Parts: sequence; structure tokens; C-alpha cells
Amino acid sequence: MSTLKRVESRCPYPIECGRSMAHTSLLELLKTLSREHPVKVAIVTDKEVYGLHHMSFISELEARGIRPTVIQIDGRQSSKNFDVVTAVFERLMDISFSQDDLLVGWGGGSILDVTAFVASTFLGGLTYCLIPTTLLGMLESSEADTAYLNYMSHKDCVSVSCAPVCVIMDVEFLSTVPEQYMKNGYARIILYGMLDQITLLNRLVYKSDMFITIDECFLAKSRIRQQHPRAFDFGKEIREAILEHFRFLRYTEGEATAFAVAAMNPSAALFQLYDMLGFPKKLEGVSKDALLKRIMKDLAPYKDEIPVIMARGNGSVREEKMTMAEAMLFFSEKLNVILEGK
Repeated sequence: MSTLKRVESRCPYPIECGRSMAHTSLLELLKTLSREHPVKVAIVTDKEVYGLHHMSFISELEARGIRPTVIQIDGRQSSKNFDVVTAVFERLMDISFSQDDLLVGWGGGSILDVTAFVASTFLGGLTYCLIPTTLLGMLESSEADTAYLNYMSHKDCVSVSCAPVCVIMDVEFLSTVPEQYMKNGYARIILYGMLDQITLLNRLVYKSDMFITIDECFLAKSRIRQQHPRAFDFGKEIREAILEHFRFLRYTEGEATAFAVAAMNPSAALFQLYDMLGFPKKLEGVSKDALLKRIMKDLAPYKDEIPVIMARGNGSVREEKMTMAEAMLFFSEKLNVILEGK
């Protein structure tokens, strides 16, 4: 049975969440767009998502008279670059795609970024919608107002403003997501819990219904934004240093986020949750000096007015200003937590 809910969001476009409703929501969107002229549909995805879900999504569209052009690209984070964008451009040109048509991003965060980047730049801008299939994509990419590409192994250093006509989140897609990718989403829920109310983590402990959990996460994000606009930078310094050092190869974005949260606010209960979810507790393959050097380099433009977000897991968030010397000592101590794994 299909269920549907519109989540609370800061975005001007609707974000729908439900079960077994991706194809019906897309069909409703196409009805609206095709009232004045026929609309072609091109769907950007990867072979994994297509292979797992084409019967429950593509075939359902075809059974209702929609024959989308499917453009399969590499969905890995490391492949989110201009070469992939160019390949999508060429495919759209092959089918004479126009501004009157609909581009759909169907997959994880990298697929959504590439789709949004293409839609924001091809022919001066295309109408597009996003259908995330990963938990992180549902929690984060659904509200993104910027699409990012990597360049020369540097993460997210090319960007463009973007806005879909809608986002469709079908939690049934999560049933086939490998656990290592689900952890990227779990890490965001842990972050929201630290910034809002730690009780949100009970949704992970008891493996609660993800349909309800996602709705609660959007409510938490709304409260966090009202309290402190920069709150989501909590742990950013450590997370980015880990990602920059390993260049996507050893630790996922979720694992880097989990390390950062643990470093900034360690507790026995948090480490127990990490054990349950399969997060590593000890950061390996890098020295403290190497990470500290990256952190301080990124903070250098602030000089002696470095803003650092603090959170205690009870909804209390504050920004503390530090000198360069204070920040170096602070992050040196925080890195000890995850390098020692205690």
C-alpha cells in the first residue's frame, strides 16, 4: 500500500516521503507538466539502482505509457566530475532534450549532485526532480540548494545553485541499500541528535520505522536551524580533514562524520551505539600531526577569531571563538579521542 507525507522543510519546493509511491508521485508531476505540451523524461541513475529497482519503478512507469530514457553513469563519489557531466550532456543532445522536458535524478548523493548540476547548466536550465535512494540522500541531498562536483581529487570544489521542482523519497528503496552506505545516513541522524535532542538516537537503537524516523529528522533539522544557523558545522573541521587526507579511499563520509562527532563529544553510550551500527572507533592510517596540519590550514583565514561549534547533546549549541593557539590545542586534544579509540 502506498503512503505519502510532505515533510517540513525550508525549501520552496515540495519534499514527499512515503512507501511504494515513487512512480505514482512522478506520474502526478508529469500530469502537471504535460498539460500544455508533451514531456520527454530522462532518468539519470547507476547500474546498481537500475538493476535492483527497474521492475518496481521503470516498469511501473512504462506500464502507464511513460517511456523514459535511462542514462546510466558511475554513481561513486569519486566519479562525480566533469567527465560524467559531459557524458550526460551528450546523451541529452542525442535525444533532442529540451527545456520543456523533465530530467530525473534517481540514486544516491552523487547521482543527485550530477543530475542537479546538469539540470542547472544544460540549455540554460532544465526542469528536474530528485528521487534519492539512500538514507543520506533523503536526509541531506533533498534540501540541497547547491550541486557539487569534484575536481582533480578535490571534494566538492565546483558548485552551482540549483532547485528541483520536487523531491520524492520512497523508503522502500532503502531495503536494498548495503549497510556500509546506510551508515552514511545513520551518521547524519547521530549528528542531528547531538545538535537537537539525544533521544533521536533511540530511533537507531531500536531500529524504528524509517518512514517516521525521516520525518522526525526533518523536524529536528528545522529546530536546529532556528536555534543556530551554523550548528551543522559541528565537527566539520575534523570531518573534512579526514576526508581530504584519505580522498574517498579508506573512510566513507558517514564514518568521517561519526569520527568527528565522537571526537567533539565522546561518551560510552555513543561508542556502544557505534559498536551496534558497525562504525569504527579508532582512526587508523594517519598521524595526528597530518590531520592537525590540515585543520589549521583550513582555519588560517580566521586568524585569531576562529569560530568553533560546541554541542552537548541536549539541544544546547553555542559558537566559541578561539585564537590560533587555542584552536591548535583544542583540536589536538579532540583528535586523541579517535586516534586512541577510547
